[in-house]
Amino acid sequence: MLSLFYLLITLAILIVVHEYGHFWVARRCGVKVLKFSVGFGKPLWSRIGKDGTEYSVSAIPLGGYVKMLDEREGNVSKDELNQAFNRKSLGRRSAIVAAGPIANLLFAVLAYWAIYMIGIPGQKPIIAEVQTDSAGYQAQLMAGDEIKAVNGQATPIWSSVRRELSGIAIDGGEVELLVSLDGVNRNLILNISKYDFEDPKQSLLKSLGIKPYFINMKPVIESVTEEGAAKLAGLQAGDEVLSIDDKAITSWMDVVTIVQSNPNEALSFIVERNQQKQLLLITPSVSSDNQGKIGAMVDASKTAIDEQYLATERYGIIGGLKKAIYQTWSFSAATLKSIVGMILGNVSSKNIGGPVTIAQYAGSSAQNGLISFVGFLAMISISLGLLNLMPIPVLDGGHLSLYLIEWLRGKPLSENVQLQLQKIGIVSLVLLMFLAFFNDLTRLFG
Repeated sequence: MLSLFYLLITLAILIVVHEYGHFWVARRCGVKVLKFSVGFGKPLWSRIGKDGTEYSVSAIPLGGYVKMLDEREGNVSKDELNQAFNRKSLGRRSAIVAAGPIANLLFAVLAYWAIYMIGIPGQKPIIAEVQTDSAGYQAQLMAGDEIKAVNGQATPIWSSVRRELSGIAIDGGEVELLVSLDGVNRNLILNISKYDFEDPKQSLLKSLGIKPYFINMKPVIESVTEEGAAKLAGLQAGDEVLSIDDKAITSWMDVVTIVQSNPNEALSFIVERNQQKQLLLITPSVSSDNQGKIGAMVDASKTAIDEQYLATERYGIIGGLKKAIYQTWSFSAATLKSIVGMILGNVSSKNIGGPVTIAQYAGSSAQNGLISFVGFLAMISISLGLLNLMPIPVLDGGHLSLYLIEWLRGKPLSENVQLQLQKIGIVSLVLLMFLAFFNDLTRLFG
């Protein structure tokens, strides 16, 4: 239920952002807005604003719409013809349609901006070990190296390193690293082969032969997320993990490594609770990067942590804005590459997730803290904006494609042709939704 709650919060925020983009630009282009709805179907709440627009929240929360005055959808009085959408210039109509996806992208920039100014805590990207004959070894990385920057982008914590490397790993290529060892900086070239993001047994860093140095925290549970695999199996706050599948556990990283390597596989946990040993069977679910997760947090207070290994990724107002724009651009480019890859058959369609997957990520990110949830909102907002820009009839991108044809021809396509294209678009979306639901059910039930 908690995941469903956060799913509704996520959808409400992103729908309002998207539709407000259409609404705001429409009003400034002189178009009368009749209705602003969050959701479809029967209204659960509605009121008429001072501006004459009906604002409503409807029963089906899978989208929303802004209904504008338009002669194609009903009679328009002569004194309001100048406020009809269809009477506006091609440029203004295009601006109104494009405003929704653009609003989603701007929201992502603002979200990332807030995150980077608040700061993301983590561990410094110090390498513990480099595997022989690996890409990291060939790049001359060494144990003890701290990765300071990737392609000129500062990487104060491990999550920033993974973020920068993942963008390159989609297609593969060379990466320039700035590393430091004992105060001496070196510039290295790391060659990344195209990475298989679908392989749950292999992490990106592991594929490069890089083993991160992590603080050996005691494997004591601080909390478990609602509806997570750990909670469902009975794992509780205060439990100390002693072994997993008969393998002795000495640190929290042992737990993380085993869990991430075994998605959808039952694991036998032996935990100590109130000086009593308990046997729990936990089946990790699949995370957004196709690795196992159980929804449990380590209790860092049980371990004495040396501050020299900790850092915070934080920027000022200008630096944070630059970083936010870069991150939005980088994630957008990676998303577009994935979409094109799916169309060409180079990327598996299994990566498409539906409402169940989104609900799971919304719930887990929210329980990991505000920064995690806002970052999740930013990523989903980018995905929503780019999806709506796809040239599929009934989507914003489909309308923009028709306007491009209208500009090239000097006149719009006939209403009959547009109607047939809309039917194709609806069928395409239904098939896409079916695939997303199928992937959700496959992840849930294997």
